[in-house]
Amino acid sequence: MNPLDRMFAPQSVAIIGATESADKIGGKALRTLIQHGYAGNVHPVNPSHAEIAGIRCYASIGEVPGPVDLAIISVPAQRVPGVLQACADAGVKGAVILSSGFNEAGTQGKALQQQLQDICQRTGIRVSGPNAEGFYNIGANLAATFNSAIDIGKGDLNAPSQIGIVSQSGGLGFAFFNKGRRDDLVFSHIFSVGNQVDLELADYTAWLLEQERTRVVMLYAESFNHPSRFLAVARRAADLRKPLVMVKVGNSDAGRRAAQSHTGALASPSSVVDAALAQHGVVRADDQDMLLNLAAAFAHQPLPRGNRVGMVCVSGGTATWLADACSAAGLEVPELDAERRAQIAKHIPDFGASNNPVDVTAQASDGFTVALDVVGGAPNIDAVILGVNFAGERRLLKEGPAIAEWMRRVGKPVLVYSYALPGDKSREILRELGLHVFTSLQGCVRSLRALVDYADFQRTRAERQAPARTPDDMPRAARGLLDAPRKVLCEYEAKALLAAYGVPLPDEVLARTAEEAVAHAQRLGFPVALKIQSPQIAHKTEARGVQLDLANADAVRAAFRAVTAGAAAHDAQAEIHGVLVQKMARPGRELIAGIINNSAYGPMVMVGLGGIYTEVLDDTAIAPAPLTHATARDMLQRLRGYRLLTGVRGEAPRDVDAVADLLVRLSHLAWDAREVLAEFDVNPVFVHAAGAGVTVVDALAVKVN
Repeated sequence: MNPLDRMFAPQSVAIIGATESADKIGGKALRTLIQHGYAGNVHPVNPSHAEIAGIRCYASIGEVPGPVDLAIISVPAQRVPGVLQACADAGVKGAVILSSGFNEAGTQGKALQQQLQDICQRTGIRVSGPNAEGFYNIGANLAATFNSAIDIGKGDLNAPSQIGIVSQSGGLGFAFFNKGRRDDLVFSHIFSVGNQVDLELADYTAWLLEQERTRVVMLYAESFNHPSRFLAVARRAADLRKPLVMVKVGNSDAGRRAAQSHTGALASPSSVVDAALAQHGVVRADDQDMLLNLAAAFAHQPLPRGNRVGMVCVSGGTATWLADACSAAGLEVPELDAERRAQIAKHIPDFGASNNPVDVTAQASDGFTVALDVVGGAPNIDAVILGVNFAGERRLLKEGPAIAEWMRRVGKPVLVYSYALPGDKSREILRELGLHVFTSLQGCVRSLRALVDYADFQRTRAERQAPARTPDDMPRAARGLLDAPRKVLCEYEAKALLAAYGVPLPDEVLARTAEEAVAHAQRLGFPVALKIQSPQIAHKTEARGVQLDLANADAVRAAFRAVTAGAAAHDAQAEIHGVLVQKMARPGRELIAGIINNSAYGPMVMVGLGGIYTEVLDDTAIAPAPLTHATARDMLQRLRGYRLLTGVRGEAPRDVDAVADLLVRLSHLAWDAREVLAEFDVNPVFVHAAGAGVTVVDALAVKVN
């Protein structure tokens, strides 16, 4: 038994701060609990009343007879710590604190919330809130809230696939329920988490995942108190094949820190969160309607085998628009074979269309159900969209039961889109048939895209799961380099780290005098490049510390003097380790790769197109370390400019396998050095033709403080 069961499905509830007045939170909470049919014991607590709403009222929680599983607390903030302590002393298992005036209310409020946290840690009582709007266990008729948005029908409480809601905004969480019920979605629970003094987003989500009828969890999240805990819950959701559908706000880059490396500057806080959530299959929405559309799709539909869509419509315009939207979303709209087209053509008017998308027209008699059978049975169709007009109920009365029966046996996702809003009678019939209807074309298509993506995530989870690494996996040479006391490792040291992980590097040597540089250049072969090496000069070009295409000894001598003088002018106190002499690299497609170690989400690997122009192109992909080759290739394919690597306008394809290998090796460094390494740049990387590898031109390592 889960310890939270007694709190979220209690046998007895005390309302501390209950009143007769429906204008006060305590009064609203009591009446909401009663009006929604809670069958357990209800105990109002208020020393000023002997009875409220015909129920005996107690002066304190300590006077309530028998065990109390849940206390709903609505008293002034300054009284809450004392009340919570009294609840713990009385053996109450959990409390919902509806009162406000804590962390959100300045210094005094923060001190009060700290008292609550101390009580939780000392006594073990579980707390939802403070500053919460409570929760609603629909199946148990337990409305531990004052929010009137739940005053709407509950739907079929025996439905095997219900939706749970967890929200950091109480108002939005209950609004999701209210809006979803108007579209006949069936919900199991709503949780408003409040200030999360004890229970947090991860706790509610973890509990919901273990409820048999909860098949989808909708979340509105602003932040994660303990990201690692939430990611562990997301892994559990993926294991159970119960999707988490989330709106994540607070993604502004306004608070981005200044970074010494390009990677640190490019890996914004929001992109790191996105990468961590994507790794565990969390499905993202960007507004309220999309959140509900996605939840509806996952609650009602099986997962597709692929991304091939068949469409059966009663409107040619709708068919065309749906086809365009599916193609834009990366879904295939394959043609039907001649035999299937002929079958459909027999049952639709001549001015209809028998190919995919099928337009049976509004005048078809039995063509609609025939087309569904034919399209749904096609081996090259993985999902079906029905484009219909349910403003009136005629088609539903005639064909609704057959459509519903066909949807249950076809074994593929079937999304119904009505381009006109269903009328009241239509909604009643749809409700009886158990059919969900999308009223947004883009919402329908994007929901199908999400089903396809989640199915792909589940199919490929194993190959994207990198083997665990142990401390012994770190190469000894890397450990020695990372033990250096300096925060910044110069290019030659950063490249030595890469070499320790098996990354091939160009010929280069560190020179401390001009004549050494000449000797090295002659051995390497002209032309060469010279680069100043100083831990205080992270960006060498800004200090005029780089000279390229040096074709002879005199040019090397002059360049040596130039880069050392430039470094001195840039920072007279800079510690100069020498000048790196490097044979000029063969040209190639420029990339940047790197590591950013996020304190909350761990080490991430980044790759982007453009090398030194990556900031301008803004084309990057990020994933948590360590990577598999499958994940590395997926990162590359997510780049908008990926086709530049596969060959365009007659260019030869680039060595994508070598880039993927570089990213995997970089991810091993990222994971092994996660306690030491803050940022790591490999920029630029030149990607050569297929089979010719890559050249790491420059690198920079920044350690944690």
